[in-house]
Amino acid sequence: MVKSFQKVPGPKGIYNLPYIGLLILGQSLGVLNNFEYHRFAACIQKRYGDFVKLRIKNKWALFVFHPDTAKEILLKKSKYPITGSLEVYRVYNEQKKLHPPMISLKGEAWVNLRRPTQEQMLRPTAVSSYVSSLSDVASDFVDMYQNEGQIDDLKSAMSKVVTESTGMLCFNKRLGCLEGASVIDSAYVDDIFEASEKDLKRFGPGLYKYISTPLYRKFERAADHIFGVANTELKEATGKIEQAMAEGRLQEFVQGPSLLYALLTHPDMTPEMVQSVILDLFVAGVESTTNVLCFLWYELAKNQDKQQKLQEEIATFGDNNEITKESLLQMPYLKACVKEIMRQYPPSPSICRQLEEDTVINGYNVSAGTEVHLLLQNICENPKYFKNPDDFLPERFLRDSDSGDNDMRNLYPYATLPFGIGARSCLGRRFAETEMYMITAKFFQCYNVSLPFTTNKKIKRRYRIFATPVEEIKLKIKQKSKGSKLID
Repeated sequence: MVKSFQKVPGPKGIYNLPYIGLLILGQSLGVLNNFEYHRFAACIQKRYGDFVKLRIKNKWALFVFHPDTAKEILLKKSKYPITGSLEVYRVYNEQKKLHPPMISLKGEAWVNLRRPTQEQMLRPTAVSSYVSSLSDVASDFVDMYQNEGQIDDLKSAMSKVVTESTGMLCFNKRLGCLEGASVIDSAYVDDIFEASEKDLKRFGPGLYKYISTPLYRKFERAADHIFGVANTELKEATGKIEQAMAEGRLQEFVQGPSLLYALLTHPDMTPEMVQSVILDLFVAGVESTTNVLCFLWYELAKNQDKQQKLQEEIATFGDNNEITKESLLQMPYLKACVKEIMRQYPPSPSICRQLEEDTVINGYNVSAGTEVHLLLQNICENPKYFKNPDDFLPERFLRDSDSGDNDMRNLYPYATLPFGIGARSCLGRRFAETEMYMITAKFFQCYNVSLPFTTNKKIKRRYRIFATPVEEIKLKIKQKSKGSKLID
């Protein structure tokens, strides 16, 4: 028998008041100071179970902590799936009279922006054309460490190479990040996510909708800079397209790998729509990919046996010391390393969906408009679903693992969805994965990497939309000679 929504376990009484109820609940759970979403979710699960109803600000929400229930929700067909949006970003776009970002769009407006971009980004061959460019960027990054020594701030280093690579996708040009001459000030990218983190953690309504607040001014300054750079690049690209049209060589001009040119010449895309898509891909791509690589290299440096296994695979399939699109296809352990790091350190702690219609979930009748939060990080950290969840074990994701421990295999594919799934999945997935494979393969082909200290701990992280390391990561670098073993 289907039960009513009121029967779903969860906080009662004063905890369900709009806005203030969540504040009181956070205080009672002891997580109000230095609030972190996944810590709050863990306390909710401990007190109320794996399927919980609670009031988030002024809306009803469900917290889901079981992978089978997550699968049930994600497999429900939806023509126009609705996800959560970032309020400060929406307000910025409205005040500047810009095209709304894809994350905040619904219905046909969302489809009209999503479909042309998806045609370019999610074709199996779409990203392979960028492999050569990604290889060149990765090689230049590798060459920066020929004198060995130490990387004092891994995130800073990763940000440079990822920004340079992502610039190739979004702006069809090298940005000069590795030479320290980039037109993009990475400090402003940081500011966007710092302001976004504070916005996500607020318990009350956003005052910046009515008055200019320090949070909004910080976001505005940063966004103005990024939008300004994008405008310049779009104008330059538009000028090149117009010249190619005048010379009768447009088809030849757009044949090469260029997402920007493809979107600007798409009959259903306006320049404002292109700007919105390109900026979303660039800003989100730089931040998320940088952080994933930081966590991955930290764990590879900490787990020397895993690093050695990866280097052996790279040495086996590298084509005359070159990493090609063909050789990347033959590196299952590299791909397993990336999958495992995104299980161990999920880029986002949850997937959020807003129900379009009344739905039965887990035996309860849930009304349209309810937000459903699938707490993937909490699921991935649960030993019921992943044995030794704190350990970096890429073998979980190998089909023919020789680990001898079948309990270690990933049995819950709907628990590990770092790029989402379905119509609202990440458009940049294929590019981000290839980018991470190329940078990692090229670097570990040439260098042994270790930590300057001994530890068995996962690195601490916080969420500013995406998971980011709390402390600086330092790495020791030593050039790898043929047949060499890893350094101690």
